[in-house]
Amino acid sequence: MNNSPLSLRNVDTPPSMQEIAFQSLKKAIMSNELLPGNIYSEQAIAKEMGMSKTPVHQALLDLENKGFVTLSPRKGFEVKALSAQNIRDMFELRRALEKTVVLKATSKLTTNDLRDLENIVGRIEHTRDPIGFQKHDRAFHRRLAAISDNTYIINALNTVWDLSDWVGASILYNWGGYSQAAGEHMEVYEFMANGDAEKAAAAMERHLNGTEIRFLKKLADNGHD
Repeated sequence: MNNSPLSLRNVDTPPSMQEIAFQSLKKAIMSNELLPGNIYSEQAIAKEMGMSKTPVHQALLDLENKGFVTLSPRKGFEVKALSAQNIRDMFELRRALEKTVVLKATSKLTTNDLRDLENIVGRIEHTRDPIGFQKHDRAFHRRLAAISDNTYIINALNTVWDLSDWVGASILYNWGGYSQAAGEHMEVYEFMANGDAEKAAAAMERHLNGTEIRFLKKLADNGHD
């Protein structure tokens, strides 16, 4: 009989009320259930979510720090509208961080890493559903960041990826550029698979430049500067 103590390391910790509120509010913002320019009551939102105001307020503070909302004392909160300058600043940061990720990750690639990346690129190539495409696109970038194994870069990218996804969700609908974007991911992967970190980083920069142009065009089409 084995009398050793049970290991609890693999027991998942349930999400806190604050985390549940954060994810629900972020999803509502990214799906345009909560719209930029409108003032929303924290109390009304908390009541609708079936929880107390405290975890909702803490979640909104996190969302404010990440650039999604602005809190106004005694008024509530307002969903921010990203400007063209916000998008330029966002992609300036993404280019710097994700080029570094590619340079670091290329030298660390294992056979399993290459297989995972190839599978993700394959899913991107064959997906024309906007939700699925965005999911696989983010999986590719997150996998590269994980391979780079730099916690600080990953934490910084998590915020900017969320903001990118927010804008990107509106671009992907009625969009005909799936093949182009799939080709851009494939180019990054192939240079990395061949061990050419510099060319892979340059390919990532071209991909992000193209994405930035698409974001800015969408913003201009919607009448925003």
